[in-house]
Amino acid sequence: MVFVLLFAACGDDGVTKPDAGVILIDAAPDAPAVPVCSAPSKMCGASCLDVSVDESNCGDCGVVCGGGEACMGTCACAPAFIPADVQPGSFDQFQAMGAAQIAIGPQFDSNGIHPIIIGYTATTPLNTDIDVSTVAVGSLPFIAAGYRVDTTTLTTDAAFVATSGTLRLTSACATNVQGTLTNATFRGVTGGLMNPVVDPDGCMFTGVTMAFHISTAPCP
Repeated sequence: MVFVLLFAACGDDGVTKPDAGVILIDAAPDAPAVPVCSAPSKMCGASCLDVSVDESNCGDCGVVCGGGEACMGTCACAPAFIPADVQPGSFDQFQAMGAAQIAIGPQFDSNGIHPIIIGYTATTPLNTDIDVSTVAVGSLPFIAAGYRVDTTTLTTDAAFVATSGTLRLTSACATNVQGTLTNATFRGVTGGLMNPVVDPDGCMFTGVTMAFHISTAPCP
């Protein structure tokens, strides 16, 4: 508080006027404290963000990584992580989304958790070669791969979908899917694995061949 003391002057009539009261005047309010970010975090807007791993603020505020890129200090294409052989594991999951059946087979390595995701329906033919290039991105059947799951947000640092190659399912139901993908190209996408949009300037893997088996129980 700033204190201001006002005194009355003597009038021409020689009568001394009483002192005026003490008036209290509020000073300007203190400016809000500015958060201090410790490296590698940086103040972006009103938040401290770790720009060493944030795909939307990679290396600096507002730097957004492209399709298939992960933030590793700077935006860079994800290292090769799509396995040639996917076998059932204790973390396999199946989700029904309308008519679609989504199989998720998490793969683990020193860089983190990388989900292999296969989408199909009850009418997807078995023991039949399917040219993936004839299936629009986001339609069924599909095979996608995510690089490094963020366990806090349950998003991946980079996402890819197979845009070419030959898919062949040998078994498919609500708890089991098995088959092969040969000579495939995986393209980096934006929008995540649920709303993928191929980035024409994104990263890619070519010549991928995979045998896959994701299961929580055998098909009836």
